[in-house]
Amino acid sequence: MAATPVRVAVRWKLLAAFAGAFTLVFGFIAVWAVENASKTALEQVTLQLTSAATGVARIIDPEEFEQLVTTVPAVPDPSLPGGLGYPPSPLYVSVADALRQLTDVVPESQPYSYFRDAGDGQLYFAASAGYFGDPQYGVTFRQPVREVSEPDTRLRMAEGLGGTVVEPPYTDAFGSWVSVYTPILSSTGGSVGAVGVDYPLDYVQSVEKEARAAVFPILGAAYLALLLLVLLVSTMVVRPLRRLTDATQRIADGEYELDVRSLVHSRFPDELYELGESFQVMAAKVAAREKSLTSEVQRLRVQIDHQKREQAVKEITETDFFADLEAKAATLRARMHEPDPPEVSESPDEPPAT
Repeated sequence: MAATPVRVAVRWKLLAAFAGAFTLVFGFIAVWAVENASKTALEQVTLQLTSAATGVARIIDPEEFEQLVTTVPAVPDPSLPGGLGYPPSPLYVSVADALRQLTDVVPESQPYSYFRDAGDGQLYFAASAGYFGDPQYGVTFRQPVREVSEPDTRLRMAEGLGGTVVEPPYTDAFGSWVSVYTPILSSTGGSVGAVGVDYPLDYVQSVEKEARAAVFPILGAAYLALLLLVLLVSTMVVRPLRRLTDATQRIADGEYELDVRSLVHSRFPDELYELGESFQVMAAKVAAREKSLTSEVQRLRVQIDHQKREQAVKEITETDFFADLEAKAATLRARMHEPDPPEVSESPDEPPAT
């Protein structure tokens, strides 16, 4: 026996369909809004870092920087992670002070300078704005770049010696960053080093969080409001359909005079009203057809009864018993039509009557 299919009302089907569509649309809007806010924030940060880095690179005296990296030796300091410290050189302080000015413009930034050693061709850090921190932080003088940076970062830092380079967001052992590298150019246009600025992505992440906090409640409220609107509209549409369904059941039960059009009456006739008219015409045709069929059935019933009687009579008359009975009846009728025999006198001497 086939299982009875589960009945699902039309309005719930409509609600489910619109809910699926709204989920896709609002999900796309939410993702786009958050990503767009994050992208905009990242672009603003990158633009600000690029402007600040190029500005600092211009105010650093290239001759002092070149003298710093070529004449001032590294200062061992076992208390620091890299084993190197900060040199007590006015050249170092001058460059570090220029970098410190960048932190006044972009407070969360961590600016530093670096150069390529002419002897081994490796990258080394020079002055850092962290020198003025309390406690001091950041890279130290002549600390090898390879000790704290990933290969991709070192590649972009090397490119930064020749022109301004923006490194997309990345993560290392110290956190998540976006970085800008720009060269320090001499009076002849040659590069003597570069300025690097690391900026933590906390700001961009906070912008994403704020965007989610602002966008999600609005989209959620709009989502629920639209679902309620769909439920209301679907109920208004389904209600006359339900009345039509009830009307068809009543018509099926023989109530052909039912005014279906009045059940879907509308100030402005629509498809449902036309459907009601069609049901009205159908009911009238069904009623006429049923009346015609009833008359035809009665006529056929009379004809069938007459045929049955003839068949029954035929079956009776064709039996041997009826044939024998008919023969006996014929014999009786023949005897009834024979003349009576003459009367015989009882006395032989008496003459016959004349």
